[in-house]
Amino acid sequence: MLTKFRFHYSLILTIALTVLWSLFSNAQGPKGMGIEHVIVVGFDGLSPDGLQNAQTPMFDELMRDGASTLHARAVLPTSSSSNWASMIMGAGPEQHGITSNAWERDNFTLPAVTQGEDFLFPTIFRLIDHQIQNAEIGAIYHWSGFGRLFEKNAVDFDRNPKTEDETASMASQYLKDKQAHFTFIHFDHVDHAGHEFGHGSPEYYKSVEKADALLKLVMQAIETSGIGDSSLVIVSADHGGMGKGHGGESLQEIEIPFIIWGKSIKKGHKIEYPVYQYDNAATVAFALGIKTPVAWIGKPVTSAFEGLEVSDDYPILEQLKQPIILPEADGYKKAGGLFTTSATVKIKNPNTSGKIRYTTDGSFPSKISEPYNGPFEVDGNTVVKSAVFIGDNIRSLVAEAFLRIKPSTAEKPISFELFYLDQLSFIPELDNKKPDLTGRVFEITSDELKDKIKRNTAVRFSTKIKIEKSGRYTFYTRSDDGSKLIINEQVVVDNDGDHGVQENGGTIELKAGEHDLEVLWFNGGGDGWLDIFIEADGLPKQILPTTMLTTKMR
Repeated sequence: MLTKFRFHYSLILTIALTVLWSLFSNAQGPKGMGIEHVIVVGFDGLSPDGLQNAQTPMFDELMRDGASTLHARAVLPTSSSSNWASMIMGAGPEQHGITSNAWERDNFTLPAVTQGEDFLFPTIFRLIDHQIQNAEIGAIYHWSGFGRLFEKNAVDFDRNPKTEDETASMASQYLKDKQAHFTFIHFDHVDHAGHEFGHGSPEYYKSVEKADALLKLVMQAIETSGIGDSSLVIVSADHGGMGKGHGGESLQEIEIPFIIWGKSIKKGHKIEYPVYQYDNAATVAFALGIKTPVAWIGKPVTSAFEGLEVSDDYPILEQLKQPIILPEADGYKKAGGLFTTSATVKIKNPNTSGKIRYTTDGSFPSKISEPYNGPFEVDGNTVVKSAVFIGDNIRSLVAEAFLRIKPSTAEKPISFELFYLDQLSFIPELDNKKPDLTGRVFEITSDELKDKIKRNTAVRFSTKIKIEKSGRYTFYTRSDDGSKLIINEQVVVDNDGDHGVQENGGTIELKAGEHDLEVLWFNGGGDGWLDIFIEADGLPKQILPTTMLTTKMR
């Protein structure tokens, strides 16, 4: 009996170990998939909006014949270095330490949690090079900055062409010549159009159409190289954009397309579950049977592969489009504006269904909020928030608008000094410098000075703030690049540094009366942005209204 028991126990243990090994093996790529080549094509600054509004027959064909989502998410910050690194490292900035475009191997703040070589988190390039014997690996990248993010000794073909056309040509020739195990191709021109003309502009959509033509050249090269039947192609982006920039936390900046096509991929499949930037490298590893480090947090997008299903109660939440409050937002400029005496508020529903509800006290809309039945007037500083409801349920993001009303006799209460400088990455010392331009404005914002802002411009705003009721007040600066808010010579908000649009806040006790207020801001490159918010008990968070300010002469 004991021998029989031992036999059964041994048999059960063997079966269990076999099942576990099978599961482990499948975690690294199902047997028999037949994927021998993986090509990742990344377009810098390509947003889902671009694919939805430009003419893109090649992208459309890949989505029709493969699996895709337009709701994949980039990592924060939505800057290029952080996201390209996450795409090839299977981890986020918290792990790999590449937290901004200023990162260099000899200039960083957060060290990588582990390293494949000095000061560099292990990338998919290194893993393939170590685990596939005689692997052929290529990297062809339009943006030179990508070249600092991977291990040079892991790559056989390392090229940085000067244009997007050269990039497509060189990548196509490489695919034909080498039939590489792994090829990474990076295009930069879409991001250039976003910065120069603005996301959502005709020029931006034209750059997306150019991307479609370049992608077609790459796909043709894959076919003519003879590897089409054994290749997997992933097409994605590092970030989206808003206005002429990126780096912030908006959905427009953080959502990216993720398209996967080729051998063993489902056709016409809509990916229903969340996909993150670092899942890209994990999916490459899965397809090629590569073992990934424990330090990686990315997961392969297995639901895109034939024969594999995902069952989960938490799919991607696809919401209705949020209402449009007029005057509508323009890039980083919030909806609303500064008006004399009064303003008319109009709200549009961009969806074919749903009911708009809204509030005018800064509170979150609910099923009992006022239904929108037509334009209405406001004659004081007002925060409007609205959302689309289906029945009693909110089904969209909340739209907000900040309407500031000034008297017809109001004078500009803020003085500014503007300085044109060099190589700014932090707010410079300004006390001993002569301004290039001075003047007065109604609000502390870059918008009133937009025609005067260049690269490497610093501005100092000076005024007095009138506090009616003693208490704790929270101030926020929302800026690209750095900013500081100072009250009575005390720094309340420190949002300094070279970064995209980001918000930072601070709280201070203020007595009733007037207080000195100073804001310092700089724009290192691009258009830049600045606005200021205030919040207190009984005062909803809002853009600092000009009616709370009074003249301070320097």
